[in-house]
Amino acid sequence: MDDRLLATLLGTLAADRGLWDDFNALCDHGGRLAGSASEAAARDWALSRLAATGGRCWLEHVPYAAWRAGACALALADGTPLACQPLLGSAATPTTEAGLLLEVIDLGRGDPEAFALHAAEIPGKAVLVRHEYPFMAGHLHRRRKYDAARAAGAAAFIIASTEPGGSPTSGSSGRAGGSGIPALATDLPSAARIIAQDTPRVWLSVQGEDYPGDAATPMLDLPGADPDAPGRIVLSAHLDGHPLAESAMDNGSGVAVTIALARAVAPLMAHARHGLRVALFTAEEWALSGSREWLARMAPAQRGHLLLNLNLDTVGADARLTALTSGFAGLEPFVTQTTRAIGLPVACHRPLMANSDHANFAAHGIPALRLVAGFDRPRSGVRHILTAQDTRDQVAPAELKSAALVAGALLWRALGAGEAEVAGWGRRAQA
Repeated sequence: MDDRLLATLLGTLAADRGLWDDFNALCDHGGRLAGSASEAAARDWALSRLAATGGRCWLEHVPYAAWRAGACALALADGTPLACQPLLGSAATPTTEAGLLLEVIDLGRGDPEAFALHAAEIPGKAVLVRHEYPFMAGHLHRRRKYDAARAAGAAAFIIASTEPGGSPTSGSSGRAGGSGIPALATDLPSAARIIAQDTPRVWLSVQGEDYPGDAATPMLDLPGADPDAPGRIVLSAHLDGHPLAESAMDNGSGVAVTIALARAVAPLMAHARHGLRVALFTAEEWALSGSREWLARMAPAQRGHLLLNLNLDTVGADARLTALTSGFAGLEPFVTQTTRAIGLPVACHRPLMANSDHANFAAHGIPALRLVAGFDRPRSGVRHILTAQDTRDQVAPAELKSAALVAGALLWRALGAGEAEVAGWGRRAQA
């Protein structure tokens, strides 16, 4: 790693006023739900920002199973309305005015033990579980709970917020156009009202339309010192979000930092051993569909040229950053040595967390890490992702600046890594 050029890069990032401007401009586009006008406008804006680096830019098109939300309603058996938000891709209820009247079984957290204990009671009922802070060791993802409910014969799935004053969460059901059960989110007071009934029952209605979607990902390619060398470091963030707010933390923060890194590193690429590919994926919130399809359609030889994925997703709303290293023990010294050297040490979490696009790279054996804020800090502002509170006021300029410096140091070391270091990244943890 060239210390002089690293200092130049970090100095450029520290002085970059465009980082905060870009973050606000992205939030101005709204929630950026994949397939919406908000997402399309943000995509065109982001492509123009990448093109300003002088590198080769294009839109990479891949299909995904898209869905448009229709009406959604949740009410007590007596008709008292409750808060509700359909999960992306939810299966529809019968198109009757009232929907389904279902008995509700409350499974608390919704862990495997609860599903096993109540297996005989679940069929034909609506399963109620709780949302969890997503960045904790041992976290159970929403889709695991949905899949368990469906496998157990539930007629519907309801996930409730645990945040006082918080809105229902958004998020994907993961159905991807296939078979499934109606799935929606509610808030903490509504869940309390449901289970306070002598026999918990709800009216539930979800409508929506499946359609073939086009995930158009802004891409930038910057060759290294040897323009013909095929190896690439992939710097990624996801552009799409949710309809409830500004998708500021998740993931306006990561996109703004990614664009700042591309802008700062472009003039230095003549000194880089490897080339850089920047990908602003979309349809990430749809069970990671955009990056999964992009990688799956790539020839194995092309995937072999992808040396590392550095994925920036939710890097604001808390001052502490963590690298999720996807089971690649060889990435841990790379992260710890690099970040300590610049005085901004970052901890590592080794077990794979399949909660962003890095997981799709890891599935193909490509060393991959996600940089995330607020890991194991459930009272951080990050707790508001996927809700109507995911707005720009949750993020401080200093948090984005720190994330840019950390990610910039990691990126520059990766771009200059020798063959032995690159090979070491792929070392898995011993069983």
